[in-house]
Amino acid sequence: MIHDILLVGITMSTEQSLNFIRGSYAAKLTLSLLGVVGIVVGAGLFVHIEAVEALGAGSGELGSSILGLILLTVISLALIGVTIGSQTIISLRHLAGKADRMADGDLDVELETERSDEIGQLYRSFESMRRSLRQEISAADEARHEAEDATQEAQAARDEMERRASRIEQQAESYERTMRQVANGDLTQRVDPNGESEAMQQVGLAFNEMLDELEGTIGEVTTFADTVGDAASGVDTRAEELQRTSGGVSDAVEDISEGAHKQTENLREVANEMDGLSSGAEEVAATVETVAQTTENATEAGTEGESAAADALEQMAAVEETTDETMEDIEALDEEMTEIGEIADMISEIAEQTNLLALNASIEAARAGEEGAGFAVVAEEVKSLAEETKEAASEIDGKIQSVQERTGDAVAGMDETTIRISQGVETVEGAIDQLNNVIEYVDEIDSSMSEINKTTEDQARAAGAVVDMIDEVASISEQTSNAADNVTDTTEQQLKSLETVEHEAGELGSQAEKLLAVLDQFDISTDGPGRSGGSTNQITVDNSPTGGSSKAATDGGKHTDDGGFQFGDDR
Repeated sequence: MIHDILLVGITMSTEQSLNFIRGSYAAKLTLSLLGVVGIVVGAGLFVHIEAVEALGAGSGELGSSILGLILLTVISLALIGVTIGSQTIISLRHLAGKADRMADGDLDVELETERSDEIGQLYRSFESMRRSLRQEISAADEARHEAEDATQEAQAARDEMERRASRIEQQAESYERTMRQVANGDLTQRVDPNGESEAMQQVGLAFNEMLDELEGTIGEVTTFADTVGDAASGVDTRAEELQRTSGGVSDAVEDISEGAHKQTENLREVANEMDGLSSGAEEVAATVETVAQTTENATEAGTEGESAAADALEQMAAVEETTDETMEDIEALDEEMTEIGEIADMISEIAEQTNLLALNASIEAARAGEEGAGFAVVAEEVKSLAEETKEAASEIDGKIQSVQERTGDAVAGMDETTIRISQGVETVEGAIDQLNNVIEYVDEIDSSMSEINKTTEDQARAAGAVVDMIDEVASISEQTSNAADNVTDTTEQQLKSLETVEHEAGELGSQAEKLLAVLDQFDISTDGPGRSGGSTNQITVDNSPTGGSSKAATDGGKHTDDGGFQFGDDR
């Protein structure tokens, strides 16, 4: 068993050793050297044995044997070196020739070999290098062809880009000319957006859209300025009418004041007469002898008192009638002020809308960049004028509210005056009734002297009551006079307020004229964008390769009267 195992092991070891020797040039060389050494050692042993056997022989033979052994060893090594070296040189020369062919560009050379030693590995390495070179050269050729194709395509693309750049440059120059015309105030111009560049088309469309909105805004602002001017003119006219009405009210109140003063004087005379009547009645009670004379005086005083009371009643009726007329004038004045307030509110709303329109114009000008700088200045001017208009309208509204408040105070004072006049009329009528009683009492004195004391006492009481009533009427008349003076002052203040309103309306009209003067710097079409339906843009474009690309015949478009845009020579 052990013998078999050793045999198998020796066999496997031998096969592995043979495979190693076949695949290694160094192993072959080493094995050859070992063979030579074995031969030399064997020969040496043989010589040694021969020398021992022939110990007794001569030294010449021994030296010859050793020299022959050395010579044999040298010859053996030389033969091995020549054999192995010649094979190696032949293989290397053969490989060098094929390498030269590969260096000359012949990559189809055959580098196959059956050797498995280092020379064989060198062949296989050159073969791998040849294949790699063929792949690299093939890939390089393909890359070269692709590079040549790409170069041609790049040249064509560059030519096309140059042509497109030229057309875009021409279109940009057309845009620039149109924008300069617009910057000079001609808002009827439009650019031709058609072209090969989508970006330039977007810019052209956006610019035309901006001009549409700006032209519409300018048109609306112009309409607004006209409306403001008309409204200011209407306010001025109504202010003049209110001044005339207030003048009439002032005259009527002055008449009321004069009537009240006259009424007060008459009532004072009546009071004095009634004082005399009361004194006469007391004298009649003191002495009967003077009854006839006193009765006559009482009759005369009663007649005069009745006449004065009748005059006072007529004056009170005139005052009441004048007061009613004044009330009607003040109510008409209040209605006129309400209408002016509505106009001022409308002006404020229009000013707010103008402010919004100016803000939209500023935004559109900001979108336009440097080309829209002029529009931004105009938009700021419009916004400033709108704010000034709004402030003027607010001041007018404040003045109107102040006038309405004062008018309300005047109406309240006139109502109080009317009430007091009614009370005065009732008091005077009572005085007249009392005076009639006095006269009746005096008449009865002539018929019955026995009742003279009673009648005198009644007369004295009646005279006292009449004096009290007359004093009350005089007080009411003074209050009426004071109220009329207050109404006069209020009317004068209203006239001053109306003068202020008229001045502010004039300022408003002046601001509207300034706004129109600013807007006149722009040229807009009669039927602006957004004010005419169904309009179309009429465009003519030259798309030929040498026609300057997308360039309008007039370097821009003009807003036509029918709401469209004409790009061509005929404007």
